[in-house]
Amino acid sequence: MSVESKMDIYSVRRLLNTDKDPVLSIWREGRAFLFENGVSQWQKGDYPGKEAFYEDVREERGRVVMRGDEIVGVFAFTLTPEPSYTTLDGSWLTDEGEYLTIHRSAVKRESMGKGVMSYILSYCLDKAREEGKKSVRIDTHKDNISMNKALEKNNFENRGTIILLSGSEEGDERLGYERLVDSL
Repeated sequence: MSVESKMDIYSVRRLLNTDKDPVLSIWREGRAFLFENGVSQWQKGDYPGKEAFYEDVREERGRVVMRGDEIVGVFAFTLTPEPSYTTLDGSWLTDEGEYLTIHRSAVKRESMGKGVMSYILSYCLDKAREEGKKSVRIDTHKDNISMNKALEKNNFENRGTIILLSGSEEGDERLGYERLVDSL
């Protein structure tokens, strides 16, 4: 089955309060997966957790990826500048405010390797284009090999290292990735 046909089986919808249990479960699976692979990302406190979930619902920025009636992925996006991205030790492809940022993306463990993350990235590129943004940015831990590979597979460029400016992981480093919406 080609990647294109895999993508046809997924859809995205807005995050709802009734999605709490499956989304929190996917985030817990994500934390466990990172821990099992020696990645310190998402290991401090309960992040992402209930607080992030309810904020994503309230701010209408959370999304779930559906396969039929099953939630197989979750993510949030923002259209406002991400303060941590001002700390980049490299250079971004676009100016401040010209990008969509992806946050808290995770895939149900049994759906890993089945194109869900590529679908999320594609959705966000389309959403950024719709909103008049020039690029999509996302950050991840340097040791999060599966995410780094997914980003590179989908033509996101590693633009350097950022420092997180808030939250339970404040002060931690992340790799900052970016892709122009009109790039191949």
